[in-house]
Amino acid sequence: MRLTLALRLAILALAAVPAAEGQTYHAKLATEDGSPLPGTPQIVPALSERLVPNCRIVTMFGDGGVDYLVDYRSRPYDPATADVCEVTIRLKGYRTMEATFRQGGVVVLKRIGDNEGSLVSITALKAPEQAQKAYGKGVVAMTDKKWAAAQKNFERAVEIYPDYAAAWSDLGLVLYEQSNAEKARAAWEHAVAVDPKYMKPYLQLTRLDLEEKRTEDAANLAERALATNPVEFPQIYFYHAVANYNLKRFAVAEKSVRRAIDLDSHREIPRAEVLLASVLAAEGDRQGAVQHLRKYLELAPKATDAAEVTRSIEKLENADGAAK
Repeated sequence: MRLTLALRLAILALAAVPAAEGQTYHAKLATEDGSPLPGTPQIVPALSERLVPNCRIVTMFGDGGVDYLVDYRSRPYDPATADVCEVTIRLKGYRTMEATFRQGGVVVLKRIGDNEGSLVSITALKAPEQAQKAYGKGVVAMTDKKWAAAQKNFERAVEIYPDYAAAWSDLGLVLYEQSNAEKARAAWEHAVAVDPKYMKPYLQLTRLDLEEKRTEDAANLAERALATNPVEFPQIYFYHAVANYNLKRFAVAEKSVRRAIDLDSHREIPRAEVLLASVLAAEGDRQGAVQHLRKYLELAPKATDAAEVTRSIEKLENADGAAK
């Protein structure tokens, strides 16, 4: 009994000793569009092979700076990776991501939705400080779905700096969310005009064209965007495929939707599988269509149209069986 008690005390004593830590390192978090962080992110260090945190976050600063300490007893020492801190970062409105801090490095956070993977507009780098502050306030309001407040701040940003493409793009989004598609279109067109290489407004305009049945316009606009090879925007390829499918240009649609699927590494566009199935069915490839409909159900088992897709699979299989 004494031995058990002694062991318990030893274990408690060891648990009370802090992990050995070395030098303090500094990294930084930044948003892809240069706007201020809309809040304090949650940063969770990953566990090492020894099942202890591989590092510890010491301080987070308002400008996105992060000071961290590495536990050098959590893993074998290697001078080439002594500053490595593997973490998971969560922040409202942004994609949860696994990242690696390095001394002096910058981790870029990407917003959810159309902003995922968006290319930063060169005009954002030239925006005056007051315009950037107004834009940052707009992003925070938009993240909280406070559309009117976001609109006010985005309008202030473009008033100060009329060439602020990112602000025009997000102004269009909050106008659209307030059911003002006409003004949203004007804002997105302005964004394209001031920075033709900025991808996000192309996506927004193409989707609006499809919603308004302006199919040829959608196809042409997506074609312009694809000329820049936007590998971080699988949605552009998807909407290009939708437009061409509706125009019965099945070969073009198939090429684009396959490209969308290839680029969609996070599987955020599961309906691309349904579109590809529709294209293949139109081309007479029923087995291929079934394969991709099954893939859709695998990616989105709780989709609202899951039952309808299942019936489509049964019809295609019955038709294929009858043909044989």
